[in-house]
Amino acid sequence: MPVSFLKDFKRWDYYSPIDNKLKMVDASNTPFITYDNGVPCHEANMYMHKQLAAQRSRRIKGGTLKTYANQIIHLVRYCYNNKIRFSQLTDTRFTLFVQGLQGERDKYGELVRSNNHVVKIAQRCLDFLDFVQYCHDLHNLIGEGKENAIRVSYKKYTISIEGSSNKKEVNVLTHVSIPTKDAIKRRLPVSDDSALKVWEHIQNQSSRNKVMRDTAIYQCLEHLGGRVSEIHLITVDDIKNAVNSGKNPYLVLTSLKRRDDNERRNLPVSHIFLSSMMDYIKKARRKVIKKTVGKAKDHGYLFVSLTTGKPLQSDSTTHAMNTWKKEAGVKGEFHPHLFRHAFITNKLKEIILQHKDITSADKFREHLLHTESFKMQLKEWTGHTHSHSLNTYINLVFADLNGYSKVYSAVQLNDSVKVMKQQVEQIKRQLKSKSITLTEGLHVLDGYIEAFKSDIESALNSQTDQGVIIP
Repeated sequence: MPVSFLKDFKRWDYYSPIDNKLKMVDASNTPFITYDNGVPCHEANMYMHKQLAAQRSRRIKGGTLKTYANQIIHLVRYCYNNKIRFSQLTDTRFTLFVQGLQGERDKYGELVRSNNHVVKIAQRCLDFLDFVQYCHDLHNLIGEGKENAIRVSYKKYTISIEGSSNKKEVNVLTHVSIPTKDAIKRRLPVSDDSALKVWEHIQNQSSRNKVMRDTAIYQCLEHLGGRVSEIHLITVDDIKNAVNSGKNPYLVLTSLKRRDDNERRNLPVSHIFLSSMMDYIKKARRKVIKKTVGKAKDHGYLFVSLTTGKPLQSDSTTHAMNTWKKEAGVKGEFHPHLFRHAFITNKLKEIILQHKDITSADKFREHLLHTESFKMQLKEWTGHTHSHSLNTYINLVFADLNGYSKVYSAVQLNDSVKVMKQQVEQIKRQLKSKSITLTEGLHVLDGYIEAFKSDIESALNSQTDQGVIIP
């Protein structure tokens, strides 16, 4: 593998003259980059260690190093395939490299990368070449003057950082070959039609264990609104703790991409959702673990590889969703983060429709400014640090609600009803394919009905407490 990750790895940090000892730090999961023939690329690995040092000082998440490695590997491969050193790159060769990134197509004939993706890769590669020039004490490889083999310029950008209300000014290297960025698209939630097509595709997979695991992943994305990396950090114990958390259960979810210390958040979940997760744990995950790594070496993560039993990586789910999209005939975008957009949009609807005095986006923002409970509830659900991060979703919700009745009953049952429908359809399919017996199907259905009844009772009690009569 051109990009692998070092396990149980430590690297030196600094030398302490006080006790005459070399101080070491944990550097596990640092990317290790090789050429296609397996020989290490020393410049790329030194660049990774430079970024690792920056990570420790700037609190960059570990996933950023992986992103950097997956960006510069394109240039490493380009130089290897063309039998040239980094120091032999020129304006012409770098232009051909960028054009190759733009023109690459997949087996379906679609472009592999958007212009925005190409821009990020090219800019990261320029930064890497700047490091190569410094590292080897080269002259005129890359720079702003005409004497340089690769002539670049600096552009200033002002960027917003998620989790902070402050903006940051950055200088970025650019090159004449780098394309113009695509127009920023409004992040629309996954459509019901696309979601249904993919759901049907998942249910028709041949392996029962795969159906159950992929169903659980799909439901977590749909009903938790977490980032795909957060979903893959859920453990079996997290699900069990949620089951035992009381009449109004909640799941503790890890929050990534934050700059404060609030790394966990509590999400209200339905009994039927938890029942579905426990069904997957008992009937699919347990079998896979027993067959592969064994109970003694169970790592505890909820989602596992069906072939190795190891924790399933978020990249695997992103890749799988792209495959589902192609095979289900879904047009347009379909990736894990769209489920997060849909979750946040639907949760905002629930809050808005429970308050008749909120009649516009401006009114809702006013509530956010003056009602601490609103802000706390929204940030707890989504993992955002600041409520201004929700502006896009607020506008989208009011555009969707415009012209519709504000009558809204038992909003708490929305997620529960959806999961119940999904599980009933799954049982029907399993009975039809004879992958379960009638007795087993009735037993599973009975468990779901009991969980659904608990959700109904919770919703009724909640509405009664608010003085709302459900028709």
